[in-house]
Amino acid sequence: MSIKNKIINFIFEIQETNPELNRARYKALSKQIPLMYAIVMINIITMAYIHFEYAPYYMTIALPIILTPITILRSILLIKSDIDALDNDAIRSRLRTINYLAVIIGGMCIVWSISLFEYGNAYTQGYVAFFMCLTSIGVITCLMHLQQAAMIIAAIVAIPGSIFFGISDQPIYNAIAIDILLAVGIIVFIMFRYSVDFTRLIENQQKMEKQTRLMEILNAKNEQLANLDSLTTLPNRRCFFYELNDILQTHITTKEPFVVGMLDLDGFKQINDLFGHAVGDQILLDTSIRLRQLLDDNVLIARLGGDEFGIIIPHPGSEQDIIDFGNTICRALKRPFKMNGMKKGTIKISCTVGFASFPSAGETASLLFERADYALCYSKQNSKGSAVMFSNEHETLIREVSTIAHHLKEANLNKELSVVFQPIIDTNTERTICLESLARWDNPTLGRTPPDIFIKSAEQSGMINQLTSILFTKTLQAVARWPKHINVSFNLSTFDLCSQAAIIDIINILEHSNVPAERIIFEVTETAVMENFDRALEGINMLRDLGCKIALDDFGTGFSSLSYIQHLPIERLKIDRSFTLNIETCSATRNILRTIADLCYNLKLEGIVEGVETKQQLDILTDLGLNIIQGYYFSKPLPEEGVLKFLEDEKARAEASDSTLANSIPDSEETDYALSKVQH
Repeated sequence: MSIKNKIINFIFEIQETNPELNRARYKALSKQIPLMYAIVMINIITMAYIHFEYAPYYMTIALPIILTPITILRSILLIKSDIDALDNDAIRSRLRTINYLAVIIGGMCIVWSISLFEYGNAYTQGYVAFFMCLTSIGVITCLMHLQQAAMIIAAIVAIPGSIFFGISDQPIYNAIAIDILLAVGIIVFIMFRYSVDFTRLIENQQKMEKQTRLMEILNAKNEQLANLDSLTTLPNRRCFFYELNDILQTHITTKEPFVVGMLDLDGFKQINDLFGHAVGDQILLDTSIRLRQLLDDNVLIARLGGDEFGIIIPHPGSEQDIIDFGNTICRALKRPFKMNGMKKGTIKISCTVGFASFPSAGETASLLFERADYALCYSKQNSKGSAVMFSNEHETLIREVSTIAHHLKEANLNKELSVVFQPIIDTNTERTICLESLARWDNPTLGRTPPDIFIKSAEQSGMINQLTSILFTKTLQAVARWPKHINVSFNLSTFDLCSQAAIIDIINILEHSNVPAERIIFEVTETAVMENFDRALEGINMLRDLGCKIALDDFGTGFSSLSYIQHLPIERLKIDRSFTLNIETCSATRNILRTIADLCYNLKLEGIVEGVETKQQLDILTDLGLNIIQGYYFSKPLPEEGVLKFLEDEKARAEASDSTLANSIPDSEETDYALSKVQH
C-alpha cells in the first residue's frame, strides 16, 4: 500500500476492532449532526444575507440553495434511521460517509467564506472571521464523537482561516487568527479528552452488558437447577408443586376438573442394589424418555425424587379415560429396558400409578397430592403394576385408619394389647420346636381389630416402636414359663428394623428378661430389608451379636429374594402361605417348593412352610423334604394359657406313642425262638 493510500485510510477509514463503540458513536452523531446542520445553515444564511448587497448573487444564493435541501434530507434520514437494525459494516460505512461529508462541507465553507471576504466593508469582513470561528467550534463540538471528522473540520476550516487572517497586514486580523487557533485548539483538546472518556464509558457499558448477559445465563442455569431434575431434565419436585398450585388457582373458581397423578417404579431399589446406581440412572433416564413420548404438551410430568414421578393432567376426560391412560403408561414401562454392558442386555421392571381428581378428591394441593399417593400405595398393595383412581372406598379406608390411629393414641396399650402363639412343628419328631408370637388388640370401642390394620396404622402414626416394646415384653413374659427347649419367633416391622433406637430398646428388654437370646428368632420381611438395606443390616447384626437368630419371612413374594439370602445373615426361611394354597393341584408350585427345599439344604437353612391346613398338603410337603410346618392343620394361634396345655398334650401323646412302640417290640426269648423256627 502506497503512502498516499495509508494517509487516506488513516483519515477516512473506521476501525472495526470495536463494533459496539462504532455503533455508540453513530447513535450519538445521529442526534448531534442535525443540530450541526442547523448551526451551519443558520451561519451560512446569515453571512449570505450580510453580503447580499455587496457580493454577486451566485456567491450569496448558490451555496445556501445547494446545501439547505441536502442538510434537511440528511437530518431526516438520520432521525428516522433504525440504528439497531443496521449491521456493523453498515455502521462503518455511514461513519466513513460522515468523514467524506466533513471534507466536502468544510471545503465549501472555507472557500466560500474567503471568497466573500473581499466584498463589503470592515464589518462584513469581521463577520467572515466570526463565521469561521463559530462554525468551526460548533461543527467540531457536534462531531466530537468522531475524532476524524472533527479534525477534518479543524484542518480544513480553522487552520486555513487562521493562516488567511494571520498573513493579513491588519493587526486586528492577526489577533483574530490567534483567537481562532486558541478557541479551536481548546475545543480540540476537550474533544480528545471527551473521546477518551466516551470510549471508556462504552467499554465499561460493554463490560456491564457482558456481565449482565453472564448473570442472565447464570440465572437461567440457576432457574434450570431450581426447577429441572439434573438427570432426566424433567421438571423437579419444586416445579411440580409450583405448577400444581398455579393450576389450582385457575380451577378453584370454575371447579373445572384436573387430575394429579403419582407414578412409582416397582422394584427399582432392588435394581440399584443389584446392578449399581449407574444402571438405575439409565433406567430413570429411559423412563423419562418413554413418558415424554406418551404425554401431550399440556400434560406435566415431573421427577419428584428417587423413582417417583408426578403427573398433572389439566384437561382430563372421564375417569375411565384416566385409568386407561395410566395403564398405557404401565404397559409402556413394562417393556424391557436395554442396558449396555450387561450380559443379558435388558432389565424388566413395572410401575404403579395413583390418580386423584380435583375437586372430588380434594381442593388443596397437599390434599390432592396425598390422595394420589394413597391411591398409589393402595394399588401397590392390591393391584401392583396398574393404575388406580382415588375413590370413595379409599376415603372410607382413610377414615378407618384415622379412627384406629386416634384410638391407638387414646388406648391403654399395656392393658389392651396381647399376644397369641402359633406352634411350629418338626414333622420328623412331631414335636413343637418354636411358636410364633402374633399381636392382638381388643379395644373397648372398636372391639378386636385385625393385626394387619392396627399395625399399619401404628406404622403410619409413628407408634409402632411403642407397640413393639409392649408386645415383645409380653412375649418374653410368656416364654419364660415354657420349657427351655421351645423357642419363640417375633416379627419386626420396617420401622423397628431401621431404627437404631428401637433395636436398642428391644435389646434392653431382652437383657432384663429371664429368657436367653438364643431362644429368640426375629422375623423380618424382605420389604423391611429393602426399605433401607444398610440400616436394616446394621440392626440385624446388633441382634445376632446378642445371640438371636434371624428368619426371612414371606420368602418367595419379593422381587429378588435370592440376592437377600446371599447378603443377609439368616438361619431360617419362612415360605409364604401363597405356595401352599394350590400345592395339591399345581405341579409348578410343587416344583418351586422342591427347588426351595434344595436351596435350604444346600445353604444349611431351616425351611418353614406357613399356612398348612390339610393332611394332603402336609404329605406333599414332607415328600418334598420340607418338614418344619406351621398352620391350622396343627393348631390355630393359642392364648398364653393355651400354650402350656398344648405342649403338655403333645408331650403326653409322644410318651404314649413311645410306650406303644416299646410294647410292640418282642422280647429276646421270643426272638430267639422265631429265628430257630426259620432256620429249621
